[in-house]
Amino acid sequence: MKTYRAALVGLTGIGAARASAHPLTAAPRSHAAAYHHHPRTELVAVCDKNPAAIDQFRANWQDVWPEMAFYDDYQTMLKETEPDLLSVATSDHAHADIVVAGALGTPQAILCEKPIATTLSDADRMITACSENSTLLSIEHTRRWDPTFLRARQLIRSGELGPLRTMVAEMFSPRAMLMRNGIHLIDLFTFFADMDASPQWVVGDLEEGYDTQGAYTGDGGRDPGEDPFASAYIRYSKGIRVFLNSYKTTMPGWQMQITCDTGRLELSDRCARLIRPRSHYDWPVSDLDVSTCLYTHQLGAIDELVKALEEGSELICSGEEARKALEITLAIMQSHVLGGQPVTFPILYSE
Repeated sequence: MKTYRAALVGLTGIGAARASAHPLTAAPRSHAAAYHHHPRTELVAVCDKNPAAIDQFRANWQDVWPEMAFYDDYQTMLKETEPDLLSVATSDHAHADIVVAGALGTPQAILCEKPIATTLSDADRMITACSENSTLLSIEHTRRWDPTFLRARQLIRSGELGPLRTMVAEMFSPRAMLMRNGIHLIDLFTFFADMDASPQWVVGDLEEGYDTQGAYTGDGGRDPGEDPFASAYIRYSKGIRVFLNSYKTTMPGWQMQITCDTGRLELSDRCARLIRPRSHYDWPVSDLDVSTCLYTHQLGAIDELVKALEEGSELICSGEEARKALEITLAIMQSHVLGGQPVTFPILYSE
């Protein structure tokens, strides 16, 4: 079977981290680690414009890839190494140019970190370039390859709990930034909503001091002071009401409550519980039954790309799907600038 040659741009944590030693193979939680553990991929080149990041990668992975090709320019890397797969794990606002260059080169598939971009125009040119060149584009909204959240969606969409009514999500941490981390929760709203349900309008409220920020103006996720926390009410079709609340606090974590007509799911990265009320006073709680999966998170995303290339299967987070979360995020910003007025979808480009 074919081994797919991969290249990686962006050597910070999510791109290049290596798991600590473990008696069993630890689940990869970076692009580099995922390529290392997937039996059908080989990472042949990496790129970062920061020499310190390259030195750190070399130190962490020398025993695995002693002959790795290192670059500080992604265009040169793409031309010289001609990879089959490309991972993009740079700062958020840098995704578009790299993905477009990849689509115009040899990569048959691209895995790009979330958010897809920081403007709709950038997202659209990424999607268009990949479509016109028959390049698969997958956006790494991690929880879409997590068996817990996949099982929750299966249960919701099965109708076993009745129609979906509300979703309420909270995020708290020093980095509870709308674009950088809050978009994870916004993506889950789309992930869990009925397939034919879509956002109709949103009312947004940003952190104090961002009254003129109707578009993203941050530094790609490095500085929390450049990316506000937010609260929002998002009205979906089919009567689904969605509420987001975040705040920059020392206490870290997030949680989500999904209420259907006859039951509720309570989800976080800590636990997943199913509640099936019998009465106003009797709410039995059980852990959500979740299957053990061989490939999850970044490794699941890469395995999905390999299968899609060979079998033509659909991607769980295509560029078009990830664009939905970006549009909602930008709509929250626009609503805030308008004094909390509802912003309807589709929204106008603000850049």
